[in-house]
Amino acid sequence: MTESRWSFVAHALRIAIFFFLVISISNDDLQWTLECISGIIICSVPILLKRIWNFKLPVIIDFLIVFALFLHVGLGGVFDVYYAFPNFDIITHFVSAVLIAFLALIALYLLHEHWEGLFMHTYALAFAVVVITMASGVVWELGEWASDALFGLGAQWSLHDTMTDLLVDTIGGIFMALVGIKLIKTGRLEEMTKDMSKHVDILINHKK
Repeated sequence: MTESRWSFVAHALRIAIFFFLVISISNDDLQWTLECISGIIICSVPILLKRIWNFKLPVIIDFLIVFALFLHVGLGGVFDVYYAFPNFDIITHFVSAVLIAFLALIALYLLHEHWEGLFMHTYALAFAVVVITMASGVVWELGEWASDALFGLGAQWSLHDTMTDLLVDTIGGIFMALVGIKLIKTGRLEEMTKDMSKHVDILINHKK
C-alpha cells in the first residue's frame, strides 16, 4: 500500500479504539477502560511528535502501533477474543514483537549513522534487534506476572502460555531483523528514516 493508504488505515483504527473505549465504559469494565485510554494516548504519540516537533515517524511504524493496540485492547480485551480464541495471543505478540523490533532497528540504524560512538555491521545490528526484542518480551512477561500477583488479573494462564509468548516474540524479532537487513542493503531504510535523520543528527551532534 501507499503511504496515504497506510495512514488512512491507521486513522480508521484510532477511531475504532475510541469506539472500544465507549463500549468498555458502558460495560463498566474498569480494566479495559483504562487500557483503552492508555491505548489512545500511545497511538496519539506519532501525531503529537509530528505536530509539535515536526518529527515524522515512518508511516508503517504509525500503523503498527495502532494495529497492535487495536488487536490487544479492542479485539482481545473489549470483545474477549483472548478467551474465545486462546491462540489469538500469538497474533498479538507477533505484531507487537515486529513493532518493537522495527523501532529497535530504526533507533540503532540512526545511531550508527549519526553517532561516532556507535558503529555496527549490518548483521551485528540485526542480531542486536533480535536481542532487544527478546528482552522486551521478558519485561512484558514480568509485568504480567506482577499484575497477576498484585491484582489477580490472570494475564498469565500457564507456563506453556508464557514460554509460547516468548518464543513468538523471538520469531517476530528474527523476522524483522531479516527484513531489516534487506531494507538497509537496498537503501529503503535510509529513505524511510530521512525525515527522522535530520532531527537525530541535530540532537546528537548539536547542529543548528
